[in-house]
Amino acid sequence: MSDKQEKTVLEETMSLADASQLCYLDDLNMRLSRTGDRFDLVLCDGRRFENVNVRKAFPLSHPNNYFSFRDAKKKEIGVLCDMDRIDKNSRELLQSALERGYLIAIIKRIVKVNERFGTVDWEVETDRGPCKFTTRDLRENAVRTGVNQYLMIDVEENRFEIEDITKLDAASQAWLDRYL
Repeated sequence: MSDKQEKTVLEETMSLADASQLCYLDDLNMRLSRTGDRFDLVLCDGRRFENVNVRKAFPLSHPNNYFSFRDAKKKEIGVLCDMDRIDKNSRELLQSALERGYLIAIIKRIVKVNERFGTVDWEVETDRGPCKFTTRDLRENAVRTGVNQYLMIDVEENRFEIEDITKLDAASQAWLDRYL
């Protein structure tokens, strides 16, 4: 086995070991606090994590459960299974952090689409104004969430929603037919 193959096997083994160390947070005693734009987490054992980031583990199938907390270096601290079990103040802060991290712009019109080198550049009008963004692999980053509804995720993990394809103008629908 070459050094490169050995290193790859070791990295895979380490990542599997890391994955097996999933830590469920003691939701009854954890506390979230906010300092400016920063969210801090204190666990029941007294450990404190500053500038934590929270993400939904299953944003489409379980949007109100399973939240992954990560430290400033993006290393997972643990998973909170149910936000209803934490105190009211922490729950409000968690919802605020999620709203900030999952801000979704609603696409009202598609102005122009350009495909190049495996990416798709979109120029759209949203409920927040004009916007340009890029997507990769539309099979994974354009998810059908309803009969005529799509959620698109760009390369920077921003989210854009098409609430109802049939309510878009004909030109926008034509762009979607071509790329989705």
